Amino acid sequence: MKTRLPRHEFQEALTAVATLTGGRTTKPILGCVKLVIDGDRLDLSATDGEAGLRLGVPTLSVDEPGQTVVQADRLLNIIREMADVEIALEANDSHCMIRGAGSEFKIYVQRPEDFPPVPGFEGEADLVVDGDQIRRMIAWTIYAAARETSRFAINGVLWEKHGEQLFLIATDGRRLARAGGRVRGGGTSDFQAILPGKALNVFEKVFNPPRDADGWQVDVKLMPNQALLRSGDRVLSTVLVEGHFPKYDDVIPKDNDKCARVDRLEFNSAIRRAALLTTEESRAVKLSFSRDQLVITSQSPEQGEATIQVPIAYDGEPMAIGFNPAFVNDALRAISFEEIHIELKEPTRPGIICGEDKGEFLYVVMPVSLSS
Repeated sequence: MKTRLPRHEFQEALTAVATLTGGRTTKPILGCVKLVIDGDRLDLSATDGEAGLRLGVPTLSVDEPGQTVVQADRLLNIIREMADVEIALEANDSHCMIRGAGSEFKIYVQRPEDFPPVPGFEGEADLVVDGDQIRRMIAWTIYAAARETSRFAINGVLWEKHGEQLFLIATDGRRLARAGGRVRGGGTSDFQAILPGKALNVFEKVFNPPRDADGWQVDVKLMPNQALLRSGDRVLSTVLVEGHFPKYDDVIPKDNDKCARVDRLEFNSAIRRAALLTTEESRAVKLSFSRDQLVITSQSPEQGEATIQVPIAYDGEPMAIGFNPAFVNDALRAISFEEIHIELKEPTRPGIICGEDKGEFLYVVMPVSLSS
């Protein structure tokens, strides 16, 4: 294997690969990247055993095709520190050589046949979605997914297609986030699939709009136990989460009769400030709604009290309810609406945070009891 590569593009590809290879593992080969030259491209593959990533780098010249497996972060660190516009890469069965102007590095390699297979995207897509839209939908939901390893089905994000609509739903049992959007194309069949949060975090980091294209689309392929997402020459594969996702529609309140409209950034700032005087034992802020004002209060027996007023438009009888401020701020940071709606029923019933269109975004958060 012998080639010349543009260093910057190679570094970008290795940085993407590092999202999968950077974690701790008992299998050293999972910390490696597989490099394959076939034709005029260098293809990179990485996997953590559950998710996989494949992407390509155009070569400047190829003297000899071949493949090798190299420790990923070591290779990335070397390429990152080099100042060359072009680099030479050469590998045999025992080592890989990286050469620039006045520098040379030798890394020992592993056997390509020992590297786990990383699937590519073959055939037609089952679903085609707008790239910006799916990134937004992931960002609006992923923070609400559970992190307890014993609750497998809610450790991921549910993808649910109904006709021309795609919904992403995440919950940890105490709050629920749902984002929706229209699909561009693909199969007509409806489906449900749970994608792991870790794989979707990788998607957020390595899938970006193409530099020289007006429209950005992401192709999705679903198989019985695996999903593949493709954007340009980047393919992310992941095993699906097993188990049955809860009947989330049952926990979305349908009869909330009180609604407040408030500036999102102002509300977010007020919740953050009130949270400064809460404790781990009493993670609660009190929201008192009246006709044109929301009063947010918090107290800590050992630290003090906070009272913050926010102007609102409110329809309904005066009401006070307690929420975990971290749960509220998670949603407020993720979404981008200028104004949000807060829908309520009673102090012991879940509240809803949404925009004008609940089909686009809806967030259900359970109340917490207010001591004192």
